[in-house]
Amino acid sequence: MESDINEPRAPFSAVAEWSDRTLFVTATGEVELVNAPQLESVLNQAVEDRPDVLVLDITAVSFLSSAGLAVLVRTHRDAGARGTRFRVVANNPATLRPIQLMGLDQEFEVYSDREGALQGAPGS
Repeated sequence: MESDINEPRAPFSAVAEWSDRTLFVTATGEVELVNAPQLESVLNQAVEDRPDVLVLDITAVSFLSSAGLAVLVRTHRDAGARGTRFRVVANNPATLRPIQLMGLDQEFEVYSDREGALQGAPGS
């Protein structure tokens, strides 16, 4: 099956912002095979910036594919290798369910809101 090169991409964006020594990356839209490399690029740069804590907020993500989950796993590994704590904010079924199904909520910290992730409060 041929793919139309002019086929529109699913909407996606990722923005990084600092709050003291915590770097928040907020992603919106769909994280799928085409967009996952863009998210990974932003997260790789965030890891290179060596924050104490890197928080990925995916509450506005409407679809999280296996390619997106793989990006989260690699980011967790790379951040840990640099001494950065990696936290994810996910509170909708489109993002939280795949994370839980793959057992990734046992690998890295998952929070329901940014405040909980910022404070690192258990059970947030």
